[in-house]
Amino acid sequence: MRKYLSCILFFACLQAFALPHYELAYTWNASAGIMMPDGKVEEWIGSRPLLGGSFNVEFLPTGRWHSLQQWNNASVGVGLRYLNLGNDDKLGSAIAAYGYINEPFYNGKHFRIGLRPVVGIAACTKTYRNTFEGEKLYNGHKGANWSIGSVLNAYLSVQLFMDFPIKKGWEITTDIGWHHISNGSILHPNAGYNMFLGSLGLRYHPEEQRGKGTLYEAPKPDVPRKLYEDVDKPWAIEISATGGIRQTYYSDNANGLLFFGAASMKVAAYWVPIGIFRLGAGFDGFYDGYYQCVYHRLAKPDNTAPITYFGKTYLYESNIANCFRVGFSIQPEFIIGKLTAGLHVGFYLYDPIKNLEPFDWNSDPTSKDYDPNALHPGDKPLNRGIFYSYDFTKASNYQDGWCYMQFVLKYHVLDHLFVQLGLKTHGVRAEFIDAGIGVAF
Repeated sequence: MRKYLSCILFFACLQAFALPHYELAYTWNASAGIMMPDGKVEEWIGSRPLLGGSFNVEFLPTGRWHSLQQWNNASVGVGLRYLNLGNDDKLGSAIAAYGYINEPFYNGKHFRIGLRPVVGIAACTKTYRNTFEGEKLYNGHKGANWSIGSVLNAYLSVQLFMDFPIKKGWEITTDIGWHHISNGSILHPNAGYNMFLGSLGLRYHPEEQRGKGTLYEAPKPDVPRKLYEDVDKPWAIEISATGGIRQTYYSDNANGLLFFGAASMKVAAYWVPIGIFRLGAGFDGFYDGYYQCVYHRLAKPDNTAPITYFGKTYLYESNIANCFRVGFSIQPEFIIGKLTAGLHVGFYLYDPIKNLEPFDWNSDPTSKDYDPNALHPGDKPLNRGIFYSYDFTKASNYQDGWCYMQFVLKYHVLDHLFVQLGLKTHGVRAEFIDAGIGVAF
């Protein structure tokens, strides 16, 4: 009861302080959906659908936030979402707090349709550490939830929404999209949840608030504009440095549960054709201390190397050189005032562990073909080039592959200085979350 009263009090205060200054809209949604199949959760999904709901407060840009009005009168909002994940014993529930942007493709009299990216945090009631059944298996605890390793996690979503006006400020609202919960490999295990949800609800925009401000008028060509908004200066250069942490494999008894540093450095050039979008390309340098460890499935016959259960990369020797990778990426980003958001997609130019993946699970030290000095016992080195065949849908389960992605948010605290938050992934599997600063020219 206290939680519900706290939420009511919070939104009452928000209404009291924000209403005199902003146009607000309120959304109530009921949601249903499915958990996308994954090796860590598929034995539990299907008992019942995912069910939940959300409440959002949306800040409309009329008279304010000129950069949002350039986006066909886009708006920003905050919200709370509750989800029952369909299995109370193993998956439990999740509660998420988030911010979002409504970006309309079409904003007409009879309906509105657009895209809604969402970023926030989610608390999960069931994790690996509170779902044990007591028995220890070779690679973890029996019956444990191997998908989520921490209570607090990142929450990401991309939704397609549609609103249909009814009368007197009321609208029917719907959305459908992908939802993701994980901690970015900070704590293992971290397979994460990938969900597909649809929602139906009501949106209320009080009539008395409409038209409180005037619409933004774009400045004339001879009026100076700030960096990234000035299409008369369509090029920009950025250099950024970020860092984070990640944990070793959760059931690796040989090395123990250790934390390692991770970092990235990016140098990129951006072309800004219009004030709301830019296209960049550049070089990325990555450090992941995780790969300084010795990881292999079976011990050498003389027991000089420990047994580990990390089943993806075969590293026989501890070598810091294995921690560095260099890539080239294409970097499309959307510009919303001082905020830029983008998905960077790249490929590795230098990757010292690509020939050590995937791990050879069939190696047998008692076999006549066993060679303790080979990269893969009994096999020849892979000798891969920059591009090679692999299953992108299974990336990071068995190998990282040559392709990587980064979800990046940047906020310009000054014209030439920004803070950055990123999530690096291979396929749908996170490698690490990092944060840092950068400079722009």
